[in-house]
Amino acid sequence: MANKAIKADVLVKNANIITIDPKQPRAESLAIIRDKFVAVGRTDDIENLAGPSTKIWDLGGQTIIPGLIDAHIHVLSSGSRHVMCADCDQRSIDEIIKALRERANITPVGEWVQGFKFDDTKTKENRFLTKWDLDKVSTKHPIFVSHRAGHVYYVNSLGLRLANIDYTTPDPPGGRFGRSPSSGELNGVVYERAVEKFRTELLPKTTSEIRRDGIRLVNQMFTEAGLTSVHDAMTDSEDLASYQEARNSGDLTLRVYALMHRDAFPALRDAGLKTGFGDNQLRLGGIKMVSDGAIASRTAYLSEPYIGSETDRGILAMSPAETEEWVMDIHRAGFQVCVHSNGDSAISMVLDAYAKAQAAFPRTNTRHRIEHCTLVNPGIIDQMKALGVIATPFCTYVYYHGEKMRYYGDDRVNWMFAQRSFLDNGVISTGATDYPPGPFQPLMGIQSCVTRTDMEGNEWGVNQRISVEEALKVYTLHGAYASFEEDTKGSIQAGKLADFVVLGQNPIDVDPLSIKDIPIIKTVIGGKVVYSQ
Repeated sequence: MANKAIKADVLVKNANIITIDPKQPRAESLAIIRDKFVAVGRTDDIENLAGPSTKIWDLGGQTIIPGLIDAHIHVLSSGSRHVMCADCDQRSIDEIIKALRERANITPVGEWVQGFKFDDTKTKENRFLTKWDLDKVSTKHPIFVSHRAGHVYYVNSLGLRLANIDYTTPDPPGGRFGRSPSSGELNGVVYERAVEKFRTELLPKTTSEIRRDGIRLVNQMFTEAGLTSVHDAMTDSEDLASYQEARNSGDLTLRVYALMHRDAFPALRDAGLKTGFGDNQLRLGGIKMVSDGAIASRTAYLSEPYIGSETDRGILAMSPAETEEWVMDIHRAGFQVCVHSNGDSAISMVLDAYAKAQAAFPRTNTRHRIEHCTLVNPGIIDQMKALGVIATPFCTYVYYHGEKMRYYGDDRVNWMFAQRSFLDNGVISTGATDYPPGPFQPLMGIQSCVTRTDMEGNEWGVNQRISVEEALKVYTLHGAYASFEEDTKGSIQAGKLADFVVLGQNPIDVDPLSIKDIPIIKTVIGGKVVYSQ
């Protein structure tokens, strides 16, 4: 029964509220004071909280769910790239060349032309870009294009020359340069850590203005899709400054949990900071590292070769010794550790490092994470459960990247993005897309988890299907748990932050193959409407 002495700022009634609260799974009304829910239940029990200034929303039976949380997404960097790069999400290499030429035409001669979101399997040619393709764009501009997966890159001849890379250049640790099979000539493909020279020495840095415009853009994109909280999966000190500026200016309405690049760790440790520092809108997260390659670009480090190869198992970006050293230091300093690991061999390596760190420096409630945690097995799941490790698997991949699943074979696909196995074995798993590698729309992620069906109607690993109710919990309360915030958000309960989404249809009732098409009517963060259809 609601407290009659208080009056709500907002009262929502006649709704179908999916609360994700096991004590009260469904409700029809809620009340908000300032930025929190103060009552959730039957309309008859709550309507007495309405006062003269209370805003009344009669939803006429529309569905409300908690605010959706993407626990691994590249926020600020994606926004910056949308501002400064050509969009290479095209369906032919000719179209990609055209998009890059348009960018080159507005770029001074000699300056870098960049592109992002290239995906070889989405083009009719179904192949990587080469330096010869990019030389058709321009020989007067160095050109750098990122694969959508973010672990393979493409450079033209001028770009290679500026980097002083030629056929005699050895592959660096944790990376390699692509070469023509017949001649050994560099073909312009750059894998994993071989890109570091370009990033650290050659490519232009993003400016504060670009970051500001990027935040404004992605904040709008994500809230329109129903996201209320995001875990930005690779940030640095400049990013934090930009986030703070955006919050102060009103350009940031999303709640951000910032996973910091490992290079930032020593300064954070020396400053006495730890995971969790901040407030409900901007919070310091875990320390992020990368142990292997990507699923979409077939560089994830596997225990057995990819289909079609006898030797290619992917790329290990960090050695076991390097992994153990970093994990030990970060764990000992009291931070959450978040390691990008896709392949089963990489995941096992990281889990062994977590176990050694915990044995050496015991801590409670560490909530270390495996970012992506794509290909698992029963032994991996058992070890994750024992260590309390969180999984953040790709959720939109089966739907959007189904054509890539053939590189893994049916047996492995049955253990990829293993939401069913995680849930059944007590491993907390989240909703995550890794945008730009995967589309960011959370309803697409929920559909993909529920159906395991791609956009062509092909099914992949149906044994890992979960229910709509489970998928909603993964995308809400589990995401909050992964940032130590399950007591303040992730479900619709009195006392929690008033983050929720109004949907045009009930995802439990519709055809599961149409969940992604459900309209987002409103996105509400802290009781304020940040998007309305």
